[in-house]
This record gives sequence, structure tokens and C-alpha cells, in this order.
Amino acid sequence: MRHRKGPDRIGFDGKERWFLLLLGLIYMFNFVDRTIIAVVGESIRHDLALSDLQLGMMGGLAFSLFYAALGIPLARLAERRSRIGIIAVVTTLWSVMTMLSGAAGSFIQLLLCRMGVGIGEAGFTPALVSMISDRFAPGRRAVVFSLIALGVPIGGALAAVAGGAVAQMFGWRLAFVVVGVPGLVLALTLALTIKEPARAEGTRADTPSFGAVLRRLGKSPAFLHFTCGSGLVALVGFGLNLFLIPLLVRKHGLPLPQAGMIFALSFSLATAVGTSCGGFVADILGRRDMRWYGWAPALLLCLALPLYLGAIYQDDWRYLVGLLFCATVCLYAFMPTIMTVTQTLVEPRMRASAAALHSFGQTVAGLGIGSVLLGFLSDRLAASSFAGDYARMCLAAKPGMAPHECLVAAANGLQHAMLAIGVFLPIAIYNYLRAARSLPHEALPS
Repeated sequence: MRHRKGPDRIGFDGKERWFLLLLGLIYMFNFVDRTIIAVVGESIRHDLALSDLQLGMMGGLAFSLFYAALGIPLARLAERRSRIGIIAVVTTLWSVMTMLSGAAGSFIQLLLCRMGVGIGEAGFTPALVSMISDRFAPGRRAVVFSLIALGVPIGGALAAVAGGAVAQMFGWRLAFVVVGVPGLVLALTLALTIKEPARAEGTRADTPSFGAVLRRLGKSPAFLHFTCGSGLVALVGFGLNLFLIPLLVRKHGLPLPQAGMIFALSFSLATAVGTSCGGFVADILGRRDMRWYGWAPALLLCLALPLYLGAIYQDDWRYLVGLLFCATVCLYAFMPTIMTVTQTLVEPRMRASAAALHSFGQTVAGLGIGSVLLGFLSDRLAASSFAGDYARMCLAAKPGMAPHECLVAAANGLQHAMLAIGVFLPIAIYNYLRAARSLPHEALPS
């Protein structure tokens, strides 16, 4: 096997670099297609007369339910079938559903399209993580996944800047079409140029049952605490991702292209810095003591909490950018690393399923619960600060006809809702510390 030849070597050969580049690009457009709803969400909200709760359902719940539910069966399929083929098919599916989102004429139609995007993206991460575990040595996996995961912040920046510009000039419908096309090209390129890595273990008949996977992980405190902690961080992070641009437009009065640029700087660039550095740091510290895989994210979350609250509280968007950049670096530095660490807790044929279950926890908490909870709190807090019938005078009003007080109430409600969800970060810190305690006793030999 390739990774057995030099588990501690530095650098990548030509085939490995192409693998990193192509899978990184697919991951990038995975996140572009996931994030574009947040970029154009405020335009859709006005055009279709939606509430923040509906925006949260459309941008998070609809996607996450199908993403999470189908991620597990697709992961089981990845234990037996070609992971390259699975990724090529699901990339095609989510790209097509993103393009169809531009033709939606109602909330229900757009909701169904976002469900389709979730179905497509469900099969990507488990298959990817399983391939990384077979192709690269344990001491390199955190770095590899962190490099591929750079597609997430780059995709977020591309969606915010390019998608925002297209939406501003041509409308939100064309933005969906434009960001969906590249995925079709990348899916074909993957199928033609990357070979399925040889598996590091037995035959298809050796694949444990899903019940065996659940029993194994259910007895793993490290896995349970890592998944719970990452889910709570995702709840805050995905909520920020979905509602940051609406906050900048409402609270700070910024046009969509400028809000998209700020999103790219304060969220996407910061995520890139955090994930790229976090993988290297985690592998260095983890070789000395495995407990650092839990200690390090816990320490950074202690820094992230006051920075996040300070950023959202700002009335000047320039202070918001600086504080939010630092907070986001701390929030996301070790998220890819934690995904790879959970692979050490199970035998090889359980890796894709373990990755899917970890993603299930992140997605349900982050996009499912987090987006809906944030949207619900935003609507309730906005209504409580508005002197009148908020639903009738603001949400049901035709575009451009709502009084200015509606914008003020919507901005304040969203700001206070985003502050409120910060309460979940201390719970995440506790979970990471508990995971660190259990990890040395549970990790399997490579």
C-alpha cells in the first residue's frame, strides 16, 4: 500500500497532488452549492415573502434531513462499492439539483430542490474519508483532509463573492445555475482520471453489519463526545454561515456584493487559515500525546466564545470583521482533524460508516437544528421588538412596501438570536475535554 512505504514522509507525489487538487475542487463546489442559499437568501426572502424560520428550513433543515438520513446508507455502500463512482454520481446529482433551484417558483419547490442537493451531497464525505484512510498513513491523514477541506472556505468565498455579484446583476435564479455547472465537469473528470484506491483490508464479505458499527461506536465515549462537540460547534458555525450575510444587509445596511466580500474575508478566509494550520498542528501535537486532539479544540473554543459574542454585538461592521475572523479561525481549526481522528476508533471496514455517523451528528445539529432554531429565535425576537403585527405588516408585505421599522426589528431580532446560540460553545468545550480523556484508551493500532 502506498501509505505503508513512508508514513512519516513529507510532501506528495504527482498522483497524490492531483488527488488532493481534484477532490479539493469537488469539495469546494460541494460547499458552493450548499452555501449559495445563504448568499442569496435575503433576496429570496423578499421575493417569496419568507420568514427567517422558512429561510432556516430551506437553507438548513431540508438539506440536512436528507443529507443525514442518506449519508449512512451511502456510507455502507462505500464500504463495498467504488468510492470514486459514488462521488462522481452524487456530485452530478447535487449540481443538477442546484441548477434546478433557479427555476423554483415557490417556497415548496425551492425546498424540494434543496432536499435534492442534500441527497446528492450525502455520499461525498464518507467515501472521501474512507479513501484517505486507505491511501495515506495515519500520521498524514489530518494534513491530507485539512488540505482537501480547504475547498470549504474557498467555496464559501466563491459563493459569496461570485454568487453575490451574479445575484446583484442578474437575480438570484441565475446564480443557482452558474454555480451548479462546474460540478458536472468535475464529476466527469474524477471518473476518468482517478483510480479507486486498493482497500487496506480483506474482502467485501468482511464488512461488518451496521448493527455491529453502532454497537462499537455506542461503546466509544471518545467518538460520542467528539461527535457531540463537533455538532454543537457546527450549530453555531452553520448558523453563522447561513445568516451572516442577512445580518450584514439588515443591521449594517450593506449591499449584497459588499456583504459577500465581508463574508469571504471574515468567514471563508478565516476558515481556510484555521483548517490548513489546524491539521499540521494537530498531527505534531498528536504524535506527542493523543489527548491533544481533544485538548487543542477545547482551548481554541475558550478563545472563540468571547470573540464570537463580541463580533455579533458590534454596531460597526469593520470591528465585526476583525473579531469574527479570529473567532472563525478558532472555531474551525480542528474540525477536519476530528473527523480523521474518529477513524482511529474503528476497524478499517467501519471507517466510512463512522464518518457518516459523525457527519450525521454535525449536520443534524448544525444545519438541521441550528438553522431552524436560529430562524425561529430571530422571528420571535423581531416580533417582540416590533410595535404591531410583525407577520402581517412585515413578512406578508410586498417587496419594498414594508415600513422601515420592519427592517430594524428584523435586524435586531437576528442579532440577538445569533448571540443567544453562543451558549452551546461551553458545552462543546466540555465534550472535547471528555473525548481527550478517553482517546488514548480507545484508539486502535494502525
